[in-house]
Amino acid sequence: MKADDVLTAHHDVLRGLLRDLAGTTDAQADRREELREEFLRQIEIHAQIEDEIFYPAVPDVSPLLSLAHAEHRQIDDQVATVLRTPVDHPQFVAEVRMLEATVRHHTMEEEQRMFPQSHALGDARLEELGRQLQDRQRELARSGGMRLLIRLKRATLRLTRA
Repeated sequence: MKADDVLTAHHDVLRGLLRDLAGTTDAQADRREELREEFLRQIEIHAQIEDEIFYPAVPDVSPLLSLAHAEHRQIDDQVATVLRTPVDHPQFVAEVRMLEATVRHHTMEEEQRMFPQSHALGDARLEELGRQLQDRQRELARSGGMRLLIRLKRATLRLTRA
């Protein structure tokens, strides 16, 4: 599978999690918590594989790299807001919808502009990058370090609420 196909499939996962999260009701606090946690895990994995593998491979073929990094920072800020917002708070779904819109914009920007530019790398390189992305994605999904990172982020955000 080529790198752009791997990343697009993971974009679909991220968009689906946010769509499901935005579709929950106030009575579904446990489900909201579960979906929020899974989204956080998946967005961390996604950002890491892009930053470690894909983005370093494309600077010569895509001028959009600085924009992608800026959008990642914006997404990080909005994720922090969603994490700080209690799932039963009246603003929770509104915060999720703002994050959803930002993620949708970022992923579409990559899929429609950056990924086509990456085709200049050639099929063989995109296939190799795709294998690397999938391997690292699986590794991070199983990683205790990723779970620890998420716990640390959550704890830090709890401290900044007060």
